[in-house]
Amino acid sequence: MIRKLAIFALALVLLSLAIGVSAQDDGNYTIAFVPGVNPDPFYITMSVGVNQAASDMGVTIIQQDPPDFNVAVSAPIIEALVARGDIDALITAPNDKEQSIPVLQEAFDAGIPVITVDTFIGDGNYADGEVTFPLSYIGSDNTQGGYIACQSLAESLGEGAKIYIQNVRPGISTTDQREDGCEAAAADFGLEVVRIDYNENLADNAQQQTAAVLQANPDVTGIFATNTFGALGAGAAIENAGLAGAVQVALFDASEENIGYLRDGTVSLVIAQKPSDMGYLAVALMTGYLDGFQSIPKRIPTGYFVFNAENVDDPEAARFIYSSNVSEIAPRFDESFNLAFVPGVNPDPFYITMSRGVNAAAARLGMTVIQQDPPDFNVAVSAPIIEALVARGDIDALVTAPNDKEQSIPVLEEAFESGIPVLTVDTFIGDGDYLNGEVTFPISYVGSDNTQGGYIACSSLADALGEGAKIYIQNVRPGISTTDQREDGCEQAAADRGLEVVRIDYNENLADNAQQQTAAVLQANPDITGIFATNTFGALGAGAAIENAGLAGAVQVALFDASEENIGYLRDGTVSLVIAQKPADMGFMGVIGQAALARGVTSFPERVPTGYFVFTAENVDDPEAARFIYTG
Repeated sequence: MIRKLAIFALALVLLSLAIGVSAQDDGNYTIAFVPGVNPDPFYITMSVGVNQAASDMGVTIIQQDPPDFNVAVSAPIIEALVARGDIDALITAPNDKEQSIPVLQEAFDAGIPVITVDTFIGDGNYADGEVTFPLSYIGSDNTQGGYIACQSLAESLGEGAKIYIQNVRPGISTTDQREDGCEAAAADFGLEVVRIDYNENLADNAQQQTAAVLQANPDVTGIFATNTFGALGAGAAIENAGLAGAVQVALFDASEENIGYLRDGTVSLVIAQKPSDMGYLAVALMTGYLDGFQSIPKRIPTGYFVFNAENVDDPEAARFIYSSNVSEIAPRFDESFNLAFVPGVNPDPFYITMSRGVNAAAARLGMTVIQQDPPDFNVAVSAPIIEALVARGDIDALVTAPNDKEQSIPVLEEAFESGIPVLTVDTFIGDGDYLNGEVTFPISYVGSDNTQGGYIACSSLADALGEGAKIYIQNVRPGISTTDQREDGCEQAAADRGLEVVRIDYNENLADNAQQQTAAVLQANPDITGIFATNTFGALGAGAAIENAGLAGAVQVALFDASEENIGYLRDGTVSLVIAQKPADMGFMGVIGQAALARGVTSFPERVPTGYFVFTAENVDDPEAARFIYTG
C-alpha cells in the first residue's frame, strides 16, 4: 500500500510538470518535400497544406519540384537531398509504384523517414504489403474515385453506352487505380470501354488523342479523364469539336480550368481530391513522429468532393478548387486558441502520460491548454466540468476521454452544438464508429484497439497455463468503452484457447476495491492460476493482492497499463505480462486532429488506433522499451 500511495504522490508532482511541457529544443526539423510534378494546380495546392503545417509546427520545408512526372527526373532530386546530410524526413509523391522504390529505400536506409502523399510504392499496403518502410500513405481511395466517375457516366448514358478513358501512364499507382475503378463500374453498369490512351502527363497529348478517338468513334458518348492534364486535354478536345453536352465527361481533379469546363457545360462532373489535406497531415504527423509520437496510421484516405452543375458555385465548395497560385499562409496558432483537455481521471499515470502528449503538441502549435481533471472516473463528475468549460465561451476545441459510452453523449453533444469540435482519446461514445455509426459528431476516436489488447493478454495466459486453466478478470465498471472491449477480448481468447473464466469483478476504478476483490476470489478459488486486470487501478490492486498472498509465480498475471508500479510487479516476478498502451501518442494525435480541423482539413481519420507494446521479463529493462512506461 505504501508503494501504491507513493506512485500516486509522484503522479501529482509529474502532472504539474507535464502542464508546462514544451516541444524538444532541437525540434526545428528540416523536412524535404518532393511533389509529383510542378507546375500543377494539384501539387501547388498540396504545397499550401505542406507550408501551412510547417508554419504551425515550427519546422522548415525544402521543396524540390520535378519538372516532369517521371522517376528518372525525381530520383536524382531525392538522391541529392539525401546526400546533403541535413534532411530529417522526406514527404514525396512517387512517380512510379515500382521504379520509385530503390531511391526511397535509399533515403530510409540513410535514416530519413518517408511518407508518401497522393501516390504510393509497392501495393500501397505499408502495414503488411510488399513494401513496408514508409510511415504512411496519405491520399485518395483512387479505385473508389474512378468508380464514382464512371458510375456517374452510366447513370447519365444508360446501359450499352460507349466510353473512352484518358489516362497518364501505366505504373502510376493512383491513375492505375482510377482506371481500374472506372472499368469496374463499366462492367457493373453495362458500359463498353472503347479505348484507353496514355498521355504521359501532357495536356497536348491528351487533347490530340481525345480528338482522334472522337473522330474515329462518333458513337463514344462518355469520357473519363484520370488526372489534371488528361482532363485539360479532353476538355479542350470536346470544346473544339463542339460536342459540349453531346458527350458526357467526368474529369478527375478540380483545377480552375476543369471547373470552368463544368460551368460552361463542356463536362458534367469534376472529382476533387483534397491535396491540401494530404500536405498538411503529412507534415504534422511527420513532425510528431520525429518528436517521438509514432502512432501514425499506415493509410490515411483523404476523400473527395464531387462538383456538378448544381453545386459548382456553392461558396462552401470553393475551398475544394485547386489553385494555380500559392495561397497566403495563415498566421501560426497562438495562446488565444484555447484547447480544453478533460482526461478520464487524475491522478492516474496513464492520463498523466497522455497529458504530456497533449501539451507537447500544443507547445508545437502555440496553443493554450486548459486542463480540467475529474477526481473520479465517473460521468457525474466529468459532465459538470465539460459543461463549465462550454459555458466559458472561449474554448475553441475539446479533447476528452469520456467516462461512459452512452451517458457521456449528451454533454459532448452539447459542446458540439455550441460550436466546439470534439475529439475523444482512449475511450469513445456510442459504438466508436464516428464515420457511420450511431454517433458521428466527434472528429475522431484516437486510442488502442482494446478488444485486440484483451485478446493478447488472455492468449498469453493460455500460452503459459494450458487448456482447462481457470482465470479471473478484474475490471472497472460496465459501460466504459475500452474496458468493456478488453473484457470481451479476454473472454474471446479464453473461449478460443480453452480457458475457464471463473469470475469477473468490477472495482469502480479503485485499487483498494480491486485488491480486496482479488484477495477474496483467490481465497475462495485456490485453483485459479491466471488473472487479467483491465486497467491501471485494477492492475495495482490485483498485483498487491498477489504479492500479499505470496503467490508470485504461482498465479500468472497479465496486467493492462504500464505504470511504474505495474512494471515493478513485472520486475519482481509478481506478474508475467504488462500491456502498454501509448497514451502520449493519443494526446499528441488528438491535438493534431483539432489543429487540422481548425485549418480546414476534413480528412483526419475518424479512427486512429495507437497500438501496444508488450512488456515481459525478457524486455522490461531494454532501453528502447523505457519510453512506453507511463510517467510524467
